[in-house]
Amino acid sequence: MGFFFRFNNPRNSRCRRGGSGRRGRRSQGGRLCGGFGRLPSYCSPNTRPRPSGCDEGFLLSGLSNFVSGLFPKPRPVVRPPPRPPVEECEIPTEEPDWEQDKQEHVSGQTIPEEPEVKEEELATKLHVTGVDLHYADNAKAHHTDMYACSKGTEGKDAELVLRRGQDFKMTITFDRPYDIKKNDIKLMFNLGDDYKPNKGLNACFKVDETGATKYKPKKWGATVVGQKGNSLTLCVFVPATVPIGEWEFAVQTIVDVKDGKNIIWQYNHTADVIDIIFNPWCKEDWVYMEDDVWRTETVLNDNGTQYYGTYKKVGVAAWAYNQFNYGILDAALHLVRKAFGFQATPAMASPVKVSRKIAQIINSPDDDGVLVGNWSGKYSGGVAPSTWVGSEKILLQYMKTGKPVRYGQCWVFSAVTTAVCRAIGLPCRSVTNFSSAHNTDMSRLSIDIIRRQVGNKTEEVKHDSVWNFHVWNEVYMRRPDLNTDAMKYDGWQVIDATPQERSDGVFVCGPAPVVAVKEGLIDVGDDTCFVYAEVNADKVEWMNSNRLNELVETKRIRNAIGKCISTHQPTGKPYVSSSTGNLMSGDDRMEREDLTKCYKYDEGSAKEKEIYKAAERKFRLMNGDDGDATEDGDKPQAGNLDIEIEEIDDITVGSPFTCKVKVKNTGSKSVRRTCVNLRVLYKTYFDAITGVAAEETVDNVELGAGDCKEFTIDVTREEACKKPEDEFNFEVKADVTCMEDERHNATKDLDFRLRRPDLKLSGPATCSLSDTIKVEASFTNPLSVPLTGCSVSLAGGFEPVGITKETMDIRNIGPGKSWSTTLNLCPKEAPRGATARALCMGFDSKELPDITGKFSLELVEEVTGKSTK
Repeated sequence: MGFFFRFNNPRNSRCRRGGSGRRGRRSQGGRLCGGFGRLPSYCSPNTRPRPSGCDEGFLLSGLSNFVSGLFPKPRPVVRPPPRPPVEECEIPTEEPDWEQDKQEHVSGQTIPEEPEVKEEELATKLHVTGVDLHYADNAKAHHTDMYACSKGTEGKDAELVLRRGQDFKMTITFDRPYDIKKNDIKLMFNLGDDYKPNKGLNACFKVDETGATKYKPKKWGATVVGQKGNSLTLCVFVPATVPIGEWEFAVQTIVDVKDGKNIIWQYNHTADVIDIIFNPWCKEDWVYMEDDVWRTETVLNDNGTQYYGTYKKVGVAAWAYNQFNYGILDAALHLVRKAFGFQATPAMASPVKVSRKIAQIINSPDDDGVLVGNWSGKYSGGVAPSTWVGSEKILLQYMKTGKPVRYGQCWVFSAVTTAVCRAIGLPCRSVTNFSSAHNTDMSRLSIDIIRRQVGNKTEEVKHDSVWNFHVWNEVYMRRPDLNTDAMKYDGWQVIDATPQERSDGVFVCGPAPVVAVKEGLIDVGDDTCFVYAEVNADKVEWMNSNRLNELVETKRIRNAIGKCISTHQPTGKPYVSSSTGNLMSGDDRMEREDLTKCYKYDEGSAKEKEIYKAAERKFRLMNGDDGDATEDGDKPQAGNLDIEIEEIDDITVGSPFTCKVKVKNTGSKSVRRTCVNLRVLYKTYFDAITGVAAEETVDNVELGAGDCKEFTIDVTREEACKKPEDEFNFEVKADVTCMEDERHNATKDLDFRLRRPDLKLSGPATCSLSDTIKVEASFTNPLSVPLTGCSVSLAGGFEPVGITKETMDIRNIGPGKSWSTTLNLCPKEAPRGATARALCMGFDSKELPDITGKFSLELVEEVTGKSTK
């Protein structure tokens, strides 16, 4: 038998984390209602005894009262009336029987009160009066000092952010000197508000007072490392296998033993929770990354890029992830909790399961996640996807409203995913795949296009598509759940939050090991088959033959899919290079890391063909087809007509352009009489034809053996600017019909986009954190029509000052006219310790969307006071 008393932290009169960002704990008569701080559901606040002189403490009696009160179940918050003076009660101190306690709690059995203990006797015992979590020292040791919340500025309390797999420092202060010979300490940790008996979700362990403890990687532990006055300093070890999330803790002290009975005090530190996240610096953590350069880029860099356009002419926009800013870690941990149904679970320890849940919760169709996807070109009631230039505003808006943010497309889904993953310590990077396939059928591992001749034109029917580009994410982790002696799947894993196809009934993709994609092991990991098709499918053209009345394969293009797979080089800094590049001419000044060889072997190589054949066979077996998949499929029919479309020059939006097409008879004997149809089509980057910009048909074109003729088609300035919602993407399509034999018909197409002008930004090269700087922004309208509905948006490492706002509507800009403004900005404190700050700026209008600009500078030490540059 013994005595047990529980007390909350005296700081708990401050509700530190209210609202939707955290658990929304509210003050109840000065007590925060958290996992340790709530009254048991069977404990009346009017009648429970309370020790005099102990703020917000209360006694628990009985074994089951002890356990259930330690981690009580949720209940409605009710402000209690004043309670009468308290008398103490005695409780047993044997090791609790968790199952018995659970049954007694559920059954509602009444636990009899134990004999009272005199108040004057309790006053002579040891009490915990406070806990110092050493925020600054722990943050530096855990590589979390870049988080704004780790310091506690802007009127907000500091938060302790720890990476699992290493220890942290804690100092406990008592009301009198701690006697190591007489007293003992236990620490108790619990994930979330509710208690569930599970060794992965909670821990109770004794502090070693010898200072000689060696920690075990999978077990909690603590040791005394210093004693001064009334304080003890501990090192507490967090296992590398604990679930990520917000952990609450309590300190339990055995202050005396009298007549074989322990006197126990419990101090609940309810003013703070401890955020525990993944640790890529810890070898025992599955997300450990040995390469410090890539670790810096994919965990600590709060800026990055989004590559877009076509593989021949690449565009790049700077993007602000801002994972260290206030509210972003809160948002990330909230999303993890929501994705798991707001139930603490050991699955939160697995980066495999957490990353899949993140990819699911970033989109909204199934769980009211962060972003609503919209590819219609009409964005009323929200923001056009091209307007966003940073992840922070999206996440904070979602946390403020609790509703999905409108709207996003693939690069926005990817950028938000990057911010969330980096915030919780999961190495992550955005990846762009050019000529990205979207395979929808279950019959073959190819992108199939069926053509039918209608007069002199060719009509197409297709359910699959090839996007000019698609952006997903890679996250880094070990895969002991998949590894075998023969094959290791550690390293980069593909996840994709863009809602394209359902997986296990929800819109999610991954994690799929990149090495499994390269080796064609499409049944390893999650959705590896879909990713394999995105980067390595054959593009197969079929003709609905009028002569044979059946589908005939006319062309199989093996190297059309998966081009120039790109991510940002590991500079660890904001993007500062060119906004465009032409990879065909060797212009690649875009800080671009090419990942194509990570996803597949060289196109056309024997190894690549062997892997594709095996993958196609496995794909059919996975979908119930045991038929053979030959290496080449049905041999495409041979034809004598060939088409070549000349590459379009680097044409700026607002200019007319001309397309040139050559048609050649490759036969050696026959003369071919043909009809040539040329079209320039409006087309979205995700392979949807929305109209015709120009069309030319030339009848009765005779081509002798070996002859070649050139044709042109012009697009006027007005037609070129007619569909800005398609972001100035076009497709040139040439159809050549052979009058004598349909087997010689030929079709070819070429995708291209017009280059948009940049938003120009200029400002000082350096400043200090206390400076207010001036950045000049300017833009010239290249069109022959006014720009209307104009607005600009800011994101990144600066706070707007004065009349400068994060989003600003601006005046219309006339044809050929320029606009300029001065931005007043002050550097944000986060990421703390970083030497650079970057600004991403977006310009949007009805006639010309998706214009971006960038600016960055180096931080220097403050000289004196504030200044304006």
